[in-house]
Amino acid sequence: MEPVHYSVQGNEILQIFRENFSKEDAVLFLDGTAGEGGHSLLFLQEFPNSKVILCDRDPVMLSRALARLDEFKNRVVPIEINFSEIDSDLLSSYGVTDAPQGILLDLGISTFHLLHSGRGFSFRESEPLDMRLSPDSGLSAKDVLNTYSKDKLMQIFYKYGEERWSKKIAEVIVDRRKLNSIFYTSELADLVSKIIPRKFWPPGRHPATRIFQALRIEVNQELAHIETGLISLLNLLRLDGVIQVISFHSLEDRIVKNAFRDYAKEKGFTLLTKKPILPSEEETKINPASRSAKLRVLRKTKSVDKKYRREDFEEEEESDV
Repeated sequence: MEPVHYSVQGNEILQIFRENFSKEDAVLFLDGTAGEGGHSLLFLQEFPNSKVILCDRDPVMLSRALARLDEFKNRVVPIEINFSEIDSDLLSSYGVTDAPQGILLDLGISTFHLLHSGRGFSFRESEPLDMRLSPDSGLSAKDVLNTYSKDKLMQIFYKYGEERWSKKIAEVIVDRRKLNSIFYTSELADLVSKIIPRKFWPPGRHPATRIFQALRIEVNQELAHIETGLISLLNLLRLDGVIQVISFHSLEDRIVKNAFRDYAKEKGFTLLTKKPILPSEEETKINPASRSAKLRVLRKTKSVDKKYRREDFEEEEESDV
């Protein structure tokens, strides 16, 4: 039996939208990370004249969210897409000609993915090392572990997992795969557990937690999608609209914090959260997975100077290398 699904910081997110929109308004929301559909359910219930553009890169999650929102299906536009690929042209192709007024990104990995997807996101069960949020697309975690060079593995473990034992873990993985490829989560979890001395295990967490996080970020290119997607969505947002983003670790939060700060300084946006909103003590007791969540909010108060073009952003990135 699957656990009860909780919408992380749902009360806080709903309150912020209440403060900026009237209940009677015909608000167009964009949920860029549908997950189980919990946040969108709150929007549809609270704003009876609203519509939701429901997006997720994982067709399984999108299907689960749609099933949950079935009673509101006439007010939902489902799109199987990574939020980083959303722009006005894409929305137009689905018959959406207006810009969204409320945008939400919940950057956390869902409980379903961790416990029930069978894709190897967690070390709790012995599952194939996949970790792809878009099934059957791109490299799997198994591919990364068994083909990347020692230096490249060390780099992603350190950069995306902030793991101090990155060098040693990469060395052991490369030596191990000369004998046998690493296929299962249990193999990787056991290997890391033996490398890191017990006295250095993080309190209350499995010693392989950081390595699993790093692999997931690499496989799904999560940080790159956040950087690109935020720029696109900030420019897509309607004037007087509000965007809310929940991050779960420092690497994500740093990107969100810097983008929001820059747009507040240079693009005519207003920062509604000088410090991130943290989950309440009550919420963390009910849903311990929410304890690391940080919510940041930005309001669009002036028009953006130029229309966002993906190729411009990519050229700027290349010039910085």
